Amino acid sequence: MSFSDVSSYCNTVKFTNNRIKSTLNNFLNWIEWRSDGKDSLLDIGSGPGNSLKEVIYPRLPPNFTKLVCSDISPGMVELQKAEFQGYPKVSCEILDIGADITDDLAEKLGAYDHVTSFVCLMWVSDQQMDNIFKLLKPGGDAFLVIVTDSPIFQCLTSICEEPRWKDYFRGWQDFYAFPYINLQKAKAEAKGLEFMKRAGFVELKYETLPSPLIFHSDAEKEAFLRSMPNKFSKHVTPGEEEEIFQTRLRTLNNLLESSTAGEKDFSGSWLILYGKKPGF
Repeated sequence: MSFSDVSSYCNTVKFTNNRIKSTLNNFLNWIEWRSDGKDSLLDIGSGPGNSLKEVIYPRLPPNFTKLVCSDISPGMVELQKAEFQGYPKVSCEILDIGADITDDLAEKLGAYDHVTSFVCLMWVSDQQMDNIFKLLKPGGDAFLVIVTDSPIFQCLTSICEEPRWKDYFRGWQDFYAFPYINLQKAKAEAKGLEFMKRAGFVELKYETLPSPLIFHSDAEKEAFLRSMPNKFSKHVTPGEEEEIFQTRLRTLNNLLESSTAGEKDFSGSWLILYGKKPGF
C-alpha cells in the first residue's frame, strides 16, 4: 500500500500527528530501552517523518546509535530525508514490509533493538509479523499501533461493489486489506496477538482504544479523505475520480452523523500491540 499522492497526504500530517501523540503518551513506556542507552530503532511506514520526529525521537536515549525511518513510497522517503537533514544518526530507507524480507535486504537493513509502526499495518493483510521479528535483535521489542476500524474504511470500501463502480475496483479486497475491520474488540485483540505469537513474539501486551474521528473543519475532513490511496482496475477520468470522492464523502458524512446521533457506533478504534523477541 503506497500513498503515492504525497502532497495530499502531507496536508493531513498535523491532524494525524495530533491523534498519535494524544493517544500514545500513556503507552510508549512499554518500550524497554537498553540499560546502556545505545538503542537502535527502525520505524515502519514513517510517511514524511513528522510523526516519528515528534513522538519517538525526543524519547530516544541521548546516546542512541541509530534511528531508521522507512516507507514503501520513494516520495515519502525523500520527505523523511528533508525532515531529518542534519541528524547524523538518522537514515531513511525504502521498505515494503508487506513483501518478503530477503536475507540480502535483512543484512542491508541490519537488526534493531526496537521496531515501531504507527497507523500503518492496517494496510497489510497478513501483518508480516515474521518480517518484523526478523529485523529485531534477540531480546528486542516491537511496539505497533494499528487502526482496527474506522469510518474511513467503511466509506472507502462501500463504493467498491456498487454497480456504477465495481468494474473500477476489481480485486479491491486485496488492496483495502484492513484485517481487523468490523471485528469486535476482543476478536481484534485476539487476532493481533495471534499474528505476533505465530511469528515467535513473547511477553505480549495489548490494548484497544476508542479513536473517534473528529475533524475540526470540513476542509480538514475532505483533505484527509482525499489523501487515502486508490488502485483502479480500469482507466478513471478526473471527473469520475471526483465523482467517486464525492460519493465517499457523502458516505463518510452519513456515518459520522449516525455516530454522533448515537444511532450506531462508527467511532473507530486502535489496537496497540507489544512483544519481545526471545533473547539468547
